[in-house]
Amino acid sequence: MNKHLFLVTCLLLVFSYNAKAQNTEITIGFKAGANYSSYTPRYIFPNIKDIHYARKVGFYIGGLVNFEISNDFRVQPELIFALQGAKLVNKNLEFVESEYSPPTYGDFELNINESTIILPIVAQYLINDKFYLEGGPQFGYIVNRKERITKNPIPDDSETPTESADFDYDKFDFGLTFGFGYNFSEKISVNTRYFFGLIERNYNIKSSVISLGLEYKI
Repeated sequence: MNKHLFLVTCLLLVFSYNAKAQNTEITIGFKAGANYSSYTPRYIFPNIKDIHYARKVGFYIGGLVNFEISNDFRVQPELIFALQGAKLVNKNLEFVESEYSPPTYGDFELNINESTIILPIVAQYLINDKFYLEGGPQFGYIVNRKERITKNPIPDDSETPTESADFDYDKFDFGLTFGFGYNFSEKISVNTRYFFGLIERNYNIKSSVISLGLEYKI
């Protein structure tokens, strides 16, 4: 991860240097909002639809630096903390209490929370004074991963409600993000994005995140 942070830092320094050299307007700000995340592919076993990843609601908060390259083109690096992940759902799980009792069925659900530091670097194209398109690469580092059982048809008194993942999960994430936004004023805007991971993580999963939030520029 140190290599990736070093590369991102170099990119930010290059942006800052070029912006100062060209007398480019630089704006800083804050952003926050909600996300709706999961993993792809959705089905862990392609032919078994009872076991799949479902989307879950999370949030994000962070800061941004906006470089005005021209009247209709900007570059915006960001540093964000996000809580995202997925739900692992196993429908119609069969449970037999004893050999003489009939089987019962229920749904099992595992909530996966990933605390992630995100570094998007997006290019923004202003369609007009209000609407803009944006997109670019996004780096991520998962600082913590926790799993919590929210539904369990099998009673288990020893179950721990919340616990950290007990395997050596992949911490680095990388992909592309794109979306669009609307400027209410020079300081306040709303935007939505979709991020899709390009690298496979544990169990061949890739991140898939939809986000919606507000930005405030100082």
